[in-house]
Amino acid sequence: MTAEWHFNQPNPGDKNREPVLGEFFATEAINNAAEALVREGIQNALDAGITNELVRVRIYISGDKGALPAELATEYFEGAWNHFEADGNGLQDRPARTENCSFLTFEDFGTTGLVGDITQWHDIPGVKNPFYFFFRAEGQSAKSEQDRGRWGVGKTVFPRSSRVSSYFGLTVRSDDMNRFMMGQAVLKSHPLDDQFYSPDGYLGIRRTDGLTLPIGDSWTINKFCKDFRIQRAQEPGLSVVVPYCDPEINERVLLTAVCRDYFYPILAAKLEVTVETPNDVHLIDSETIREVAKSIDRDLPNDYLEMIELAEWATELPPKQIKRIESTAFGYPPTWSKSLFTDDQLIEIRNSIHAGDPIAIRIPVQVREKNESSRDSYFDVFMIRRGESESGRPVFIREGIIISDVRSPRSRGVLSLVVVEDRPLAGLLGDSENPAHTQWQRNSSHFKGKYIYAPYYIPFVTRSVAEILQITVEEEEKSDPSLLIDFFSLATEKPVATKAQEPKRSPKGQEPDKPEIPPSPPRFRINRLAGGFSVKRGSEEAELPPFLRIRTAYDVRRGGALKKYNPADFSLDEMEVMAAGATIQKIGGNELFIAVNEAEFQIDVSGFDEQRDLLVDVKVKEGSDDSST
Repeated sequence: MTAEWHFNQPNPGDKNREPVLGEFFATEAINNAAEALVREGIQNALDAGITNELVRVRIYISGDKGALPAELATEYFEGAWNHFEADGNGLQDRPARTENCSFLTFEDFGTTGLVGDITQWHDIPGVKNPFYFFFRAEGQSAKSEQDRGRWGVGKTVFPRSSRVSSYFGLTVRSDDMNRFMMGQAVLKSHPLDDQFYSPDGYLGIRRTDGLTLPIGDSWTINKFCKDFRIQRAQEPGLSVVVPYCDPEINERVLLTAVCRDYFYPILAAKLEVTVETPNDVHLIDSETIREVAKSIDRDLPNDYLEMIELAEWATELPPKQIKRIESTAFGYPPTWSKSLFTDDQLIEIRNSIHAGDPIAIRIPVQVREKNESSRDSYFDVFMIRRGESESGRPVFIREGIIISDVRSPRSRGVLSLVVVEDRPLAGLLGDSENPAHTQWQRNSSHFKGKYIYAPYYIPFVTRSVAEILQITVEEEEKSDPSLLIDFFSLATEKPVATKAQEPKRSPKGQEPDKPEIPPSPPRFRINRLAGGFSVKRGSEEAELPPFLRIRTAYDVRRGGALKKYNPADFSLDEMEVMAAGATIQKIGGNELFIAVNEAEFQIDVSGFDEQRDLLVDVKVKEGSDDSST
């Protein structure tokens, strides 16, 4: 039987499906097709890594100079060109048949390859078959909390990077050492010669029942390796070729994407990446990443070199030198409070901040899936004071991959890494991610309803740097309120203005009385969140408020914002509201009434327009009747 391209025809009654999964990677947090390809390709390689082996990735970009001549490329598209040229197939910039084939080759080593039954054509519960999930499944994944991916859409970055929306995959399997090669095209449903075809096409050997099997003969595979500059011989792993590669994917954007998104596992010596062209070879490992970064510095964040210096310190730090704080109370949602720290830890953190020394803190948590037992887990925070750092936004890393669009408070003048490597918590956060792995989302379908106290974990992690600094600042303010103010732009409760009693006039020539009226310790604090606010316990010396009435509105130029609240702006019962250690008794419009149940209470409200100023008014109420003012 001869290998060629085959496109399936739908049966009557089948739903007409147009592939849109590639649009998951068209997000502002991912700058271009090269970054999407690097992020997803390397993530898949790390997931397929063999235990205790270094994962190596090689990316070769041919450009025009190394392009495969058109007469040779034609051999790999027998039976496909008519479909590539059909009307309505979704290709916006398709090449001509006579055009040389520029290509990208993406190879991983130290990995298992696509093991599994090559004849499996549908999902079998409990069977993990990487070959099936890579070539024959869409939106399905056998990955679990041990893996970085969840959605089964990462492979769509390969056809999305091709002008013919196609890719080839060559695998050497670690279990049987067999070599298989197969191609896939992902077009739109299209007509051709009075027939109608489904989006998916396959290069391989067609069985009589319509299933396309991969190519296994050595001559074809050896020629394929030579034509597309594949280095793999008999090493297990996967090599993917993207033909007619998007011209925007070039050497510089690939280097930038690798350095920006995977510096942490590279510095930890778990990953090395080689980016090649016909003229150059760039090795990015723990020894060379700085030099590579300097060559592309204008494309990286301003504090990038300082950040990888902190990351290098973090990856080399022995675990026993990481300060482990107390765990939040068992059976309660994770919340931040001073009680998590010993006095010695707060002093040590404060001294490190002043000295400009790096700080490492391990935060333990308990993770519990519904109907399962709790599991101990943790995450680490690494930070250092850097007065020249303007961003102040922590870098969040889950199992090596940077989650690049996490909304978190800024801490001006501080570089920080929040690293989640331990599997129970990494699994929870991985379940909450969007398909592009750029955000942690409370309403993700893999996450919502799966864990006990699920909504509390995301803000507990994303606010960790700000909360640690806030607790430190609060303790520092007791001795000197001016300390740290230049470094940490952390919001605290705005004091309520009161009219002081005028001192009595003294007889002429005598000093007037200067009564000392000590301020009352605050019973609550208001902190700013990204797109919202948080209300939590105030001073430990203050009496706990039994009830809180919270009102909010967008600020206005004239008049009272609260009186001019417009229901068209928002309604609190439609916002994201979380209450820990407190009970929501009333919610609606711009008003929220809370009963405080525990000392370490916290109410988070988010979902507001970040382009508008928000006014928040909080009043302590002694009774549950909130009608009084």
